[in-house]
Order: sequence, then structure tokens, then C-alpha cells
Amino acid sequence: MEMPQYSREVHERDAAESDYLVLLPVLDIEEARQLLPFAIAIARPYGGRVGVLNVVTVPDDQPLSEGMLEARRIRARLDEIDDLNREGETTVRTIVTVAYSLEEGIRTVAGEQGADIILIGWQEDHSSSERLFGPPIDDLLRNPPCDVVVVHAHDDQPWQRLLLPVRGGPHTQLACSIALALADQHDAAITVLYASDPRRPDDIAVRENLQSLRAMPRVGRWLERAIPARQAILAESPDHQAIVLGVTGRRGDPEAPIGSLADQILRNADSTVVLVRHRLAPAQEQAQQIWQQQRDLSATVDRWFAENTFSSTEFEDPQRLLALKQQQGVTISLALPALNEEETIGEIIGILKRTLIDELPLIDELVLIDSRSEDRTREIAESYGIPVYVHQDILPQYGSFTGKGEALWKSLFVLRGDIVAWVDTDIKNFHPRFVYGILGPLLREPQIQYAKGFYRRPIQMGETVSATGGGRVTELTARPLLNLFYPELSGVVQPLSGEYAGRREALEGVPFFTGYGVETGLIIDLLEQYGLGALAQVDLQQRIHRNQELIPLSKMAFAIIQVIIQRLEQRQRVQLVEPVNQSMKLIRYGEGEGFHLDVREIRDHERPPMSSIPEYRRLRGMPPLPRNRRTL
Repeated sequence: MEMPQYSREVHERDAAESDYLVLLPVLDIEEARQLLPFAIAIARPYGGRVGVLNVVTVPDDQPLSEGMLEARRIRARLDEIDDLNREGETTVRTIVTVAYSLEEGIRTVAGEQGADIILIGWQEDHSSSERLFGPPIDDLLRNPPCDVVVVHAHDDQPWQRLLLPVRGGPHTQLACSIALALADQHDAAITVLYASDPRRPDDIAVRENLQSLRAMPRVGRWLERAIPARQAILAESPDHQAIVLGVTGRRGDPEAPIGSLADQILRNADSTVVLVRHRLAPAQEQAQQIWQQQRDLSATVDRWFAENTFSSTEFEDPQRLLALKQQQGVTISLALPALNEEETIGEIIGILKRTLIDELPLIDELVLIDSRSEDRTREIAESYGIPVYVHQDILPQYGSFTGKGEALWKSLFVLRGDIVAWVDTDIKNFHPRFVYGILGPLLREPQIQYAKGFYRRPIQMGETVSATGGGRVTELTARPLLNLFYPELSGVVQPLSGEYAGRREALEGVPFFTGYGVETGLIIDLLEQYGLGALAQVDLQQRIHRNQELIPLSKMAFAIIQVIIQRLEQRQRVQLVEPVNQSMKLIRYGEGEGFHLDVREIRDHERPPMSSIPEYRRLRGMPPLPRNRRTL
């Protein structure tokens, strides 16, 4: 957010060109005595004037004319204010209005008089833990008719230093102007404080732009503190007689007039506290809301990344995982989706049976879900004595599609475990961590519904092997699109990884795409159904598998884009003019300089949640769905 460069000449030139009005609503003459010096100080640099306002309130069931006698009495009392400013250079006039409420009266006069600032005093004895201000301040801060300043004045000790905390928000410019005006009045120095909360990302561009405040008149010190703003401000406040702070509403609570930071400073600081709120134009308000949402979301993702990113090394003790499983009384099923994997399937099954079934019964069920392999994949699996299913033969009454996602969806029908895990079968460096790693978060954290693996993926180019060159579709398609449309998932390292596990209740309740888009659809749907905190990711170290050529990767990317667009349409986040195109023209290169177009239809069908299938519900002992909720 861009900040202006400050200089005394610019400040005074702008002041001379304006008919500036500070409106000072007061309840009595004593409040006027206390707050009038603040109002005069703010108006003086602009050559402005002060309007001291008293609102006579009339009950709703009476005409406003009933306030005549009280208005006459108040005018007589406010004449004493002339004595307070008899020798002052700033014009001060009194205003008495009649209204049905304080807020209505203040807003009416502010509009009629063209007020630039409303200055209001805060009385602590009128506050409570439930209500910081009460009307009319709450309403004026929530929807200000002009700039608003709230003053909590402490004792009249001489001012030497004034503290100005800044973060580059929309109220910073007004806070700077008010701080300079008050510092001029008291011949005080200004300390600019920049606090960067280590729990939140710091905006370097804003920080550098704020450096221009060093040149602002009366700025004697620039402080930077790497601690939360509340701690930094309260730590510095004993050395300062006043604090000027820009405020915004409390996020997530539109009824709160100020955020928790200003609330705590106002209550706990021993100095005079001046809160300022700049009235934003509609475009500014929208831009501020977007900026705040992005900042909050970035902090949320950062927190999730720190708390919900695990390492497989955390779960290397199999006895501990077994104890957690037994304590929770859950069963675990592992399905191995396969298509022509005779080269690797035997070693994978052998390692799993030995380490996670025979030596330690962490897995209760291990099955192969084959997609009609044409090699010895099924024969090898059967030789190890594990159940083998052909996905085309499961629930045949609903037809069958090609693709890994179809195999995973149908596997839910034959698997029995409370926790279901899937692991790809083309892994050349298979290790038990690929399984216990994705099971660990689910056994350790009850709130986690779904855990995905990630890893370093080397890629071979001729004779050269790059340690991190794999995952091209992930980095060039999936992650950019998720960052753009689902920024909550921007911290997911490898959304397309083939190793993941989830609780049955979660997996049976979401749709499955039948092909390349199954992982993308799952993570989006589980995010929207359970929230970011229910997702986890696990570092599985390194994964070596066969790297695909560019044409198959292009087809994969095309399918993933379709899935994301389909989800965006269904959630009404974006409306496409035309239906999503499902045919892709691939460029095929022949010998020499020849090449041609090869048109392929690439479409991921969407299977409904397995919990909506009648046969599944009968198998699991679930009551039938009403007829109007059946999907097939």
C-alpha cells in the first residue's frame, strides 16, 4: 500500500487550500474543556475551525419541537466555551441540534457542515468488557461519515515524546497527520514504531515505503521490533506520553467497532491514546477488504503449513503407531491400484506383508485393485496370497470407466477398514514409510481427515539425473491453478501425489473423478467439506518411478484443468460462456520434419459419493437414502 512522502511545505500548502472543520460532540462543558485543545491542535495546521456540538435527544414518540427548551438551555451553557478560546487563533463555534439519537444528530450535523473529522472522547467508566464504547462511537466507527478520532486522555503531564505505530494500512496517512499536529501543539518528538509479528508474513514493499516517514517533521526515532504489535506498543508506551494509532474493524466480527489491538492498547496503556479511522471511499474499502483477506489467508496457510506438515521420520516407531491404532479401535485397509506393474508390484507387496502385516499388524487388509493389466501383475500379486480385484468387475451394474480414479472409487466398495490408504505401484525405491507416513497423521491427530504424501522426485534426461526435476504437471499446472482459485491449498507441496489416506466417513462422502483429476478433485472437495485444518501432508523423502513423456503429461494437465474449471462452475466462483472442451489436439512428431495433429477426447467422469450407492449402503449397514437423494 503506497505511502506519501511527508514534508512541512506540502502539509501547510494543503492546509491553506481547505475549509477544514473538526466537529467535537460533547455531553457537557467539562468534556469540552478536556477535548477542545485536541480539536484545536488538529484544525490549526489546516487553518480550520472547530464546531463544538451538543445533541439534544427527544424520545421517538415525541416531535423534535419538544427539544426547544433544552436546546435553549444548552446554548446558554456552551457560551462558556468562548472563554476557553478567547485568545486563540482557531475559530471555535458552538452548535446545538435536536435529534432522536446522538448518532443521528452527529451524522446530520457532520453532513450539513461538511465536517472533515469528528473527534470524540472516550470515558472508561462508560465502558465494559462486553462493550468498549457504546453508541454513538460504535456506530460512527463502523460506518464513519468522515474521518473519526477517538481520544482517551490521561493526566496533563507535559508531552516529550509521542508514539506512532505504523503498518502501512489505510489509516496510516491520517494517523501521521494527527500525530504531527499534536506533536506541534506540545512541542514533542515523534517515535515511529514498526512491529513485525513473526507469526505473520511481513510485506517488504510496505516496510520499505514506510521508510519515507523518517523525513516527516518531528520524527526523532525509528524503531523496529520483531514481536507482535501489542507487545511492542505496550513496551514502548511508558516512555511516551501519547500514542496515535490507526484502527480497523475486528476481522470476523462486523459488529466490533475496532480490532483487538486497539482495544487492548486503549485499556492497558498508561499514556493518552488517540485512535484514528479514515473514511474510505467505496473502492478503497473494497481494496482494503481484499488486502486484509489475502493477508489473513496467507497467515492461515502459513500456520497450516507449519502445523499440518509432517515427516515420515516422526512415525518410524511402528509400535507407537500400532498402540495408537489399538487405542482408537480402528482398522486400516491399503489398496494398491495397478495397471501393468509386473516390474515393481512383487517387491512392493513383499515389503508390505513382511513389515506392516506379519512383523507388525498395522495394516488389517491389503488388496490389489487391477485395471485389467496385460502383463503378470495379477499373477504376481496372487502368488503373495493377497486378494486381487479387477475394478471393471466391481459394481458392474454401474458400468466402468478407464482410469485410476475409477479404480479408487470402486475400491471403497470392497475395502472394509475405517481408514483407507492408497499407494501407487510404480515406485522403484519402495519403503514402508510410503504407508506408515500417510497413516501417521490420521492416527495421531483426530481432527485430520485426509493425509497426502510429498517427496523429492528425480528425473532422468538422457544420461543426466536431476534430483528435483520431477512433478512437471504439479508445478506447471496444478499448483499455479490452485494458488489462483483455491489459495487455501497453496501450501500443499504435491497435490497430485499418488500416496494418500483418509477416514472412510470423509472419503465415502465426496465424489471421485475417474481419471487424472482424481487427486485434484479429492483435495478440493475435502477442503470445502471439512476445512483446511482437516488436511495434512507428509514428507516421504524421495520417490523414484518411471518418468512419463511430454504427450501423456500434456493429457494429464488438460484433465486437471477440466476438473478445476468444473469445480469453479459448480461453486459459482466463475461462469464460463461455453461448456468445457473435452477434445485436445495433440501435436505428434514423426521422422524428419513431419508432424501432425492427433485429436483425443480427454474427459474425467465424475462418480458420485460412494455413500449414495444403495448397494454400498446395504453393505455398510446404512439406512436407505430417500428416493429424491439417490444419484444413480
